[in-house]
Amino acid sequence: MDVKRPRLVDVAKAAGVATNTASMVLNDRPNCWASEATRARVLEEAKRLGYRPNRIALAVKKRRFDTIGLIVPDLNNPFFMSLADQLELAAEARGYDLIIEHSRVDLLREMKCLESIMDRQVDGIIACLIDPPVHADFLKSHIKYGIPMVVAGQRGARPLPVDLITVDFEGGLGQALSYLRRTGHSRVGFIRALAENQADNGRQEIFLNIARNLGFNEKDLYVEPSDHTMAGAKEAFHRLIDSRKGNPPTAVIGLNDLCGIGALRGAHDVGLQVPRDLSVIGVDDISLCPLLNPSLTSIAQPIDEISQYAVEMLFDRIEGKTKEGPREKVLASQLILRESTGPARGR
Repeated sequence: MDVKRPRLVDVAKAAGVATNTASMVLNDRPNCWASEATRARVLEEAKRLGYRPNRIALAVKKRRFDTIGLIVPDLNNPFFMSLADQLELAAEARGYDLIIEHSRVDLLREMKCLESIMDRQVDGIIACLIDPPVHADFLKSHIKYGIPMVVAGQRGARPLPVDLITVDFEGGLGQALSYLRRTGHSRVGFIRALAENQADNGRQEIFLNIARNLGFNEKDLYVEPSDHTMAGAKEAFHRLIDSRKGNPPTAVIGLNDLCGIGALRGAHDVGLQVPRDLSVIGVDDISLCPLLNPSLTSIAQPIDEISQYAVEMLFDRIEGKTKEGPREKVLASQLILRESTGPARGR
């Protein structure tokens, strides 16, 4: 059975009013002249008929879609799940819906997500990008379409033509390495997670530079690549340990908490006790970290502040409150010590 969607004219006819009157009532226009009795009758008929307004038509009238686009790299990672949840709540509080594009930790797919979200009927975009500098040219060529965008991700050598929120990864990593140095650790492994189709993300060089500046010997710094999964990190941990059986690391830092959790499991597999035999540190401080056994030390990213500033900066653009050039907000990271770290064995 083919049931037609009720139209505005159907509501007006059922309520015995002009179509324009029904429109003003249903759109809650401040200058509506209808009496309370007429308003009640129109609303009752709309409810009875199951009338739903045409959002495209409303958008044309209001010159906005009341919709925000969001790109996230990994909905399997609790960090991005929490961020998406907070951004959705913030958008709803302003009367906006949120639509999500999921790049699945793939740099090529991330580009397709950017192209797709630009073509959607959105008033603004928040893009959590794996590697923002890679997309600088694309963003520059598409910013002319006038869709406000805020990028959340790492800063690169090339400036972006849109607003950027970034976390001081170097500061947090420096805190972690300084702690390890103070507690007697001399050999440190780093599990760097790369996205699909990503050759490098600069994190390895940041790790090596900070460690060297703190007095670590470069021959005692070990780097192993991984993907962004716990299983991949566990395999990377095993490679790290197997390749240095005579001189194993006393501590391991994962690029994110999933890498840290993978390292915890890998340590258990080979009979290492954490933190007696090995200290493990993650990055992000997801909600699982304090619940693990042992609880995971992590470099916390301020997810509340990221979502807060992303929304504020985006709506400043949407509402025309700022006309200045691209802005950048740098947020601090912080080492949160838990049970997975301690003094190096023998100290």
